[in-house]
Amino acid sequence: MTTLAAFQGKGWAVIAADSRATDDTGRVFDLSNHKIVENNGYLIAVSGASRGGNIAQQGWNPPKPPLTNDINKLDVFMTKKFIPSLRKAFIDAGFDGKEDGDAAWQDAGFLVAVNGIIYPIFNDYSWDRDARGIYYGGSGGDVALGAMAALGIEKAKDEHAASKIMQKAIEIATKFDAYTSAPIHIRIQYAR
Repeated sequence: MTTLAAFQGKGWAVIAADSRATDDTGRVFDLSNHKIVENNGYLIAVSGASRGGNIAQQGWNPPKPPLTNDINKLDVFMTKKFIPSLRKAFIDAGFDGKEDGDAAWQDAGFLVAVNGIIYPIFNDYSWDRDARGIYYGGSGGDVALGAMAALGIEKAKDEHAASKIMQKAIEIATKFDAYTSAPIHIRIQYAR
């Protein structure tokens, strides 16, 4: 349970997240570790099972990203190097949920920024980009998405304007999603 929000600008990416976690009983606590961390040149934000975040953020050394902003080269790198390496880390840690004959699956969602480009990585290890550059995740993600759209995120002139809109969007999500709480953390990554 989480609220993640992200926006892809020209030459920059902004990712925001709340700080609440819950256990199976519904008990809540504020995380001392942020839901967005930097790991080997990536910003990695996680929603869903904390175990996936533990592995992706602190229990894994992802492959060094290429020094390019060529979107096609980054797409190939993420598809052929980054995601297989992440899945291997999950399998090695016993987190991958694939049974014989099932499709690959894990119980976390990620927003990953590399070289200022956002890649949402879904439970089946697939990714895709939104043409508008708007991303969200977690139980409060739909509320944050609506708030970002209503607040005009697509017209944000720079990363600071986008950050303010995302801050407000997650503040709104805290009012409508029991699994979302302040403080809100925002990270910016620039193209190389």
